[in-house]
Amino acid sequence: MEEIVLEPKDAVDWSYRGEGAVNLVLAYTGSSPTFLGKMMRIQKMPKDGNENGDKSENGLTTHEKLIWADIKDLVSCKNKEIEEYLFVKHVMRPLLGRKHVNPGIRLLVAKEFLESVEKIITSQRPSWRADAASVDTNRSSVLLMDDLTLFAHGHVEDKPCLSVEIKPKCGFLPSSSFIAEENVIKKSITRFQMHQILKLKENEISEISEYDPLDLFSGSKDRILKAIKALYATPQNNFRVFLNGSLVFGGLGGGICKTTSKVELAFEHILKDIIKTYDGLRADRFIELVAETVYTSGVLDQLLDVQKLDKYNIEGAIHVYYDFIDQPCKVCRELNQYSSMHSIPLDEKVNILKDFLISATAKDCSVMISFRSTEVGLSRSSSHSNLHLESTKQEFEYKVHFIDLDMRPLKKMEVYYELDKKIMNTYLEMLKKKGDQPRCF
Repeated sequence: MEEIVLEPKDAVDWSYRGEGAVNLVLAYTGSSPTFLGKMMRIQKMPKDGNENGDKSENGLTTHEKLIWADIKDLVSCKNKEIEEYLFVKHVMRPLLGRKHVNPGIRLLVAKEFLESVEKIITSQRPSWRADAASVDTNRSSVLLMDDLTLFAHGHVEDKPCLSVEIKPKCGFLPSSSFIAEENVIKKSITRFQMHQILKLKENEISEISEYDPLDLFSGSKDRILKAIKALYATPQNNFRVFLNGSLVFGGLGGGICKTTSKVELAFEHILKDIIKTYDGLRADRFIELVAETVYTSGVLDQLLDVQKLDKYNIEGAIHVYYDFIDQPCKVCRELNQYSSMHSIPLDEKVNILKDFLISATAKDCSVMISFRSTEVGLSRSSSHSNLHLESTKQEFEYKVHFIDLDMRPLKKMEVYYELDKKIMNTYLEMLKKKGDQPRCF
């Protein structure tokens, strides 16, 4: 734990970088050597007063303590921020590799510092995010992390650093025997693609993405390139680019739906000092660079293994959840049939739920890839990997990290089940409508 306590006067040195459902991310813009190259994660508090995930103030719920029982630090933890840090350190980092996960350090802050931050950043946040939640000013600490959109830390660099943040989503099709017959299409169409239909219906997006997570996770150069092209064309909240820590492509809190020619032109201009090629080709070469790095680094293989810990799909795991919390199974009652999942021994139920929650974190995390061009033939730094981009005859150093590895509350199981049902109903309804339409010959 760092003993530096941040005061209200320090708030002006932190600027809004983005946010998810649970945390806000701020980047350091001041001049203190202690914080150069750092960013901060601050917990949010929903404005309806319900805390995210319905956690008790002193850490995990009784049932969650049983699930994470083998991680003593986590079970005895009485503080939410420390709990998140311990989860990343003891659960996700061993699974995804030390090199690619940085849990950060806790930093003490005064309540007034958080209040000042709240005032300063409100106008920079997307209004729908600001309306839903504000900075949780009751926290005594925040998480200080390396700003992965910068390459080296502690000094301003001469070479620009380009970083790409990708939210890959679930990269496999489930094959669980617990998937209901009417939902069998789950086994052939990705969750991401089906969710797009619901998001369109609810006006969360204005256009369906062409992105298919199976391409990105395929291990095939051509398919990975296809996936990055699709993410670039419709970034939504799945694809963002930073230059020296500033967002230059994609949206801050919610994402942008479509890359227009105007957006592309501006991005081409931003790339001019980094990607050495003709005007009009820089974005294409950049997409190649990202695809090449995903392919060469192989980090998505590790992520996919962790995602695949979900062996039973929510349609199977939900039954285990109701047994575990000692409640009658609402799903069996709804379907009017009894699932064989209820006869599994308790220790196995614990493992199923634990694996499901870890998998849920892996399905929703992001990958941050940072690039810096290097001179051809220059002595190579052992801490970073190198890549040769043939189309521009350039050498790049790169590093890859997983971010947003938040622990999922056990209570979310019901939310996951309901969302899954909603996604399936909307998708099947859409197919039915399509089938009902007269065909033109």
